[in-house]
Amino acid sequence: MATGARRFCWPLLGVLLLVALWSLLAALYPPILVPSPMAVLGALGRLAATGVLWQALGLTLLRLAAAFALGSVLGVSLGLLAGQSDALAGLLRPGLGLAAGAPPIAWIALALIWFGTGSLTPIVVAVLVTAPVVFDATFQGMRALDRDLLTMARAFGLRGAALLRELYLPALAPHLLAGLSVGAALTVRIGVMGEFLACDRGVGSAMALARTQLNTAEVVAWVLVALALLWLSEGVLLGPLARGAAAWRQEA
Repeated sequence: MATGARRFCWPLLGVLLLVALWSLLAALYPPILVPSPMAVLGALGRLAATGVLWQALGLTLLRLAAAFALGSVLGVSLGLLAGQSDALAGLLRPGLGLAAGAPPIAWIALALIWFGTGSLTPIVVAVLVTAPVVFDATFQGMRALDRDLLTMARAFGLRGAALLRELYLPALAPHLLAGLSVGAALTVRIGVMGEFLACDRGVGSAMALARTQLNTAEVVAWVLVALALLWLSEGVLLGPLARGAAAWRQEA
């Protein structure tokens, strides 16, 4: 209990320290530069009361869910295939390396030319950035797989979906979870950035609108919403997934 309390107290103290520093800066600078915590909470409350927050959040969640699902499925599928074929791995890695290595803002600029404004631009760019991360995690997990264990599984008649379910996925779980964790965070960051530059609705778009109106308190409120989405991706989505994977590995 004491150890658990200490683990909770230190992060809480860190948050309180940040709020205290924020309040100090707000007292030293005008609100247009550093709005106070209460001003930001007031802006957040108004956004929630008028329904603007929920409309923007719902649309952003749909875009992020689509991008994360597509990027994850693409990355895992290609990683599984490349892990079994050196030739395919050699063919795929340069292209995926290019997708991961190019600055996201460059992809957004190109996507704006290709697709224009709207939902497709942030989704496509998030997939381009997320899929290589998930691919690399899956590929590295495939390379680390015990080949003797694979030979034994095949000797016992495991093939296709049964081999994937009973051997590959439990063995790949730690690598996959690491890749999915990074991929989820990237999806949120790139998705919101794409909305900021390419959309007229959503969290990123609302942030851009508040900036043009010099409403700094509202800008910071939307930043807090984006940070909450990051927490949601880690704590709500990947936390239960990690626990389920651990139980699955024990059963396997």
